[in-house]
Amino acid sequence: MRTTKEALLISGLIITIIFLSSSCGANSEKQTSLSTSEDIKVIPVVGIEESKLSDVIDNITYTALKDHPDHRAYRIDKVLIEDELIYIFDYYSGRSLSVYDLKGNFQFAITKPGQGPDQYLEVQDFLIDKGKIEVLDARGKLIFFNDNGVFEKSEKLPFVAQAFTKVEGNYIFQTGKIPNELGKNGKPCEVVQYNLETKKSECVLEIHNGKNPHSFKERNILKNIGSETYYGTYFNDTIYRKRGDKFTPGVIINFSSNPLPDETFDPKFSVSDFTGTLKDKVYHNPDLQGSSDFLITRFKGSGNNHLIYNSQERKSSIINSTAKNDVDGGIPLYWVHSVINRDLIMIYDSENVLKRANKLQEEKRQFNEKEQTFLDFASKFDTNDPLVMISYHLK
Repeated sequence: MRTTKEALLISGLIITIIFLSSSCGANSEKQTSLSTSEDIKVIPVVGIEESKLSDVIDNITYTALKDHPDHRAYRIDKVLIEDELIYIFDYYSGRSLSVYDLKGNFQFAITKPGQGPDQYLEVQDFLIDKGKIEVLDARGKLIFFNDNGVFEKSEKLPFVAQAFTKVEGNYIFQTGKIPNELGKNGKPCEVVQYNLETKKSECVLEIHNGKNPHSFKERNILKNIGSETYYGTYFNDTIYRKRGDKFTPGVIINFSSNPLPDETFDPKFSVSDFTGTLKDKVYHNPDLQGSSDFLITRFKGSGNNHLIYNSQERKSSIINSTAKNDVDGGIPLYWVHSVINRDLIMIYDSENVLKRANKLQEEKRQFNEKEQTFLDFASKFDTNDPLVMISYHLK
C-alpha cells in the first residue's frame, strides 16, 4: 500500500530487492522479497499459489476435551497453551475460562462476570505468566488469578486497552482505536509499554491508523512468538516487531493485486464509508501465531486465508480456511488457535466433528489409513464431550 512505502521512505530505509525461490509443498514459484538494514521482510501475496492442505500438513491428530457436569465452553475466542495446559476463553456466551490438560482432562474454570473487584465486566484479553492468569477487563482493569483459578488481586490501569502481552516484566498494551494523548506531545498512541510497579508508561508505536469494521474484537494481534514480540492490526499490511523500546516494521504483506484504497487510513473517513467495497479487496485480517521457525497470520481475499511464513527457509504458503481436508477427510483448518512446536492447534465443536465423520462415510466406502484413524476417533467419541482439539502437523 502507498502508506507503507511512504513510511519506509520517511524512515530513510534503503530497500534492496532480493529474488528468492519459494516453494509451497508440491508447488514451486519465484517470489520477490525485500530486505532492509532493519531486516524487513516483504511477502508479495500475489506471487504465492494457494496450497492444498496436504501440501503443508502431513498428519492430523484428535483429542477430546472431556465433559464436566458443572461447566461447558460454548465459544472459542482465544486459546493459550502453556506448561502443558490448554486455556480456552469464551468472552461472550459463557464468559468463562476453561482449563484442560493436553490429554483433554478438565482442570478448572473461571466464571466471574460482574462488577466486583474479582469480576470482569467484559473480557478484552488474557495471558498466562508463570502459571498465573491475568485478565484484561474493558474498564481498564487487570484481574489476577493464581494457577488454580483463585482470585488474588485487581489493578486499575490509567488508560483503557484492548489487548496486551508481557515482555521482561513490562506490559505492552494496545489501546485500540480509542483517542488518547499517550504519545509524544499528546499525540495518540496505539501501543503503550507500562510498568505496573512504577506506573510509568511509554509510547512504543505512534501510528493510530488501523480500523476495525466489525463489532467483535481483534484476536491475537499482540503476540510473543519465540523470542520476538509482534503487533498487527486490521487492514494494516505491516506486522510490527519490538526492537529495543519501539515497534518497527518487521513484515510487510504486499497485496498489490487488489489492495485497499488509500482513504482506508484517512481519519476523515469512517469505516462505514468504505466497508461496501471490502468484499472485492484483499486485506490483512491479523491472527498472529507461530514459533521461532515460522509466523502465521490471516488475510481476506476470496474468503479467509492463512499465510504461513517459514523464516528459516524463507518460504511462504497460503491455505484457504475452507480448503478441503485432503489429509484425512476430516475438518478443514478453519482457524489456528494456537501452536505447539510444529502443530497448528484448532479447538472445534464436537458435534461438527461427528457430522463430518458421518458425511465422510456417506461419500465413500473405502478409506486410507489416515481417514480410518479419523473415523476410529469419531466412533469412540463420548458425545457428552463438548470440544475437540485438532492438531495439524506442519511438514
